[in-house]
Amino acid sequence: MNKYNFILFSLIFLACPKIDPPDDKKDIVLTQSSLSLSLESQWTTSLKIKATVRDTADTFTFELLRDDSTIGIYTIENTPTDTIISDGPLTPSTEYQYHAFVLDGDIRTEYSDTLSAMTMDTTSHNFTWEIDTLGGYGSYLNDVWIVNENDIWVVGNIVTDSMEYNMAHWDGVEWELMGLVSQDEQIGDPGIDPIIENYSSNIVDLDAIHYFSDDDIWVCSGFPKHWDGNNWTLYHLQNMGFDGVSINTMWGTSSSNLYFTGANGSIVHYDGNEFVKMESGTDLNLVDISGTSDGEHIFVTGFNNEGALGGHSIALSYNGEWTTLREEDHFYPVNGSDEFGLISAVWCTTDTVYFMTYSGLRTYSIITNEERLKINRYSMGASDRHIIKFIGNSLNDIIFVGSFGHLIHFNGLSWSQMFGLNIQYPNGQLSIWGMDYNENLVVAVGDLFDYEKAVIVKGKRE
Repeated sequence: MNKYNFILFSLIFLACPKIDPPDDKKDIVLTQSSLSLSLESQWTTSLKIKATVRDTADTFTFELLRDDSTIGIYTIENTPTDTIISDGPLTPSTEYQYHAFVLDGDIRTEYSDTLSAMTMDTTSHNFTWEIDTLGGYGSYLNDVWIVNENDIWVVGNIVTDSMEYNMAHWDGVEWELMGLVSQDEQIGDPGIDPIIENYSSNIVDLDAIHYFSDDDIWVCSGFPKHWDGNNWTLYHLQNMGFDGVSINTMWGTSSSNLYFTGANGSIVHYDGNEFVKMESGTDLNLVDISGTSDGEHIFVTGFNNEGALGGHSIALSYNGEWTTLREEDHFYPVNGSDEFGLISAVWCTTDTVYFMTYSGLRTYSIITNEERLKINRYSMGASDRHIIKFIGNSLNDIIFVGSFGHLIHFNGLSWSQMFGLNIQYPNGQLSIWGMDYNENLVVAVGDLFDYEKAVIVKGKRE
């Protein structure tokens, strides 16, 4: 049984009486074997406090205080256990002091050590934007990876007068165009130097990039390709017996733990030695993937917007096996319902998963499995926008990108719509297909004027 099911609590707020311990108990200080407090997580307007109880009776009651105000009295059964307590609303960038009293009836008998915890500060909405274009008609970019402001990689299709490319690298001064040729290499055979001097009809559009280091880069275009610092290697999944598998995005903690997802519910895992086809339980196209930093929990979203499955979307979870968290059969939720509508994108932190849906931003707790609507799309400024991707440096610094150049920033307290691009390129003249966010730099990629040029939008926070 989940340990949190044992938590029986009732909140008693500022009106709770302050009862001093008896004289013979004033010098008692709890050791770690009884009750201790630690910071579980922090946000701009809330803190999560973990109370740990060990080596004690089956039932344990304690009072938790923030500064001089009682947050609540909590009774826990079946100790030892941990109790997660959320405290808010609080003020951003403010330090609070927490301590607990063990209760014997209505008498405070023992003390915990004091825990100092500070809420996050808000981040700045102030970005300065610039736009680069690459190639000519037929050019577009699908994905981007920021190493730093002088080391940026983009992939897609870049057409010039005499040559065609599918990669480009920014060195802080200029974009260097590159190309990766589609060849029928067998597994493990070396690929080619990525810089092509002459046009080749074997150039394939690249869908995604994942960078671990200068000599450890993955791209995909139906099949994964890996750069080891000297050569590219193509891994032909169908030659491995993976019929029907086509991948177009990926996520992983290293080249020994990498997940590829794509068309018709395709999921493939690579452990550094072999590829394994995984059963997703769906035929929908899987479009976005994210996971916890330890690689223990993976989350995927997917949808189809045409044909027999038009309007269907799904959210998948992996913790040893793939399971369906949520499935929707239409894009637009009924007003007042608990429907998600379209599930378009996912971003994961240590203990919480965030899903972008047509109803708004939804959260799913990895710890408690609790799901809720964090904010509706109207309040966040996305009422008429299809959010294709969102990435955060932290919970107080998240960028959301819409398909027609809409960008929204959340600073931990407020939402800011960045209208500059949408005003400069109205009516769908700018299309965004991929985005990355790293510290104070956001880079979004796509195309201008229906593939007339590939476009790179860079926003730097001042």
